Amino acid sequence: MPHVSGLPDNSLADPKVDLIVHLLGAVRINDEPVKPPQHFNVAKTLLFRSEQTSEGTLLRFMSESPRGRIEFVLSHQARHMWVSWSQEAPVQEVLSLLFNSMLAWVLRFTGRTCLHASVVARGGRAIAFVAPSGIGKSTIAASLIEQGYSLMTDDAAALSRQDQQLFVQPGMPQLGLRSPSLEALPRFRAEISTATDDKRRFELRATGPESGLRFENRALPLSAIYFLRRSTLARKPEILPSKPAQSIVTLMTSLYPSSTSPLKHAKLADQLSQISFVVQNVPCRHLVIPDALAALPLVNEYLMEDVALLQAA
Repeated sequence: MPHVSGLPDNSLADPKVDLIVHLLGAVRINDEPVKPPQHFNVAKTLLFRSEQTSEGTLLRFMSESPRGRIEFVLSHQARHMWVSWSQEAPVQEVLSLLFNSMLAWVLRFTGRTCLHASVVARGGRAIAFVAPSGIGKSTIAASLIEQGYSLMTDDAAALSRQDQQLFVQPGMPQLGLRSPSLEALPRFRAEISTATDDKRRFELRATGPESGLRFENRALPLSAIYFLRRSTLARKPEILPSKPAQSIVTLMTSLYPSSTSPLKHAKLADQLSQISFVVQNVPCRHLVIPDALAALPLVNEYLMEDVALLQAA
């Protein structure tokens, strides 16, 4: 584990810098690779503990799996983060955890709103799909990207407020898809990808041919939120407005990361206030889709029609 002392807070004198990430690299103990305990076999387990030091409270997050060990140490007030990993840990997995999980934790610690969502963009506006893991957020996002939309973020969607408008911040230019979904996504299936945990991860570009799979690298206003649900009984997609109280409950349970154990109750109260602002200013919809990949083209058709109606209103 890295030893952290003498936190260099003066290095954050620039008000535009919120966080400094220190990549310490692969670590060894007594010239031997650091290996995880044998009983860890869950791909994305993040163990959390806090430590009291003379500089304040340090927060340690550790991921241990058969592929290696990754550790993140977050300083007091979430101003610095130190990242180290065992030599067995794939660098792509380190980056994926950093951008898709740990930066979301930093946002939560600093009182900002981050949703468990996949977000796409078109025409200068962002559309978010909110749902638990495995429901199909990334699959729908990928299907729309094949139709000309751009990816903004996958898994962790950071929101920022400017006056009475909400913006989505771009995340990592990467989309993770499981093998069954790729059967219905021919353009993604033809792209080069890397394997991490149970997904294939695809890199998208902000520049390049207009016909390519694209990434949006600037913050955009959030124009709609869809609460995604998959149903074995549905024969066609269904889109319904969500009542404000129901939207607040759904969004509060969709904050990312989902665990609240390292957070103070005061920050959770602030999050409720921020979520209420989201519901007041962004249309929220329920999107029920058939439990069949063959329905993706019809889902796209319904979504694009509903988005057009919202933007015209």
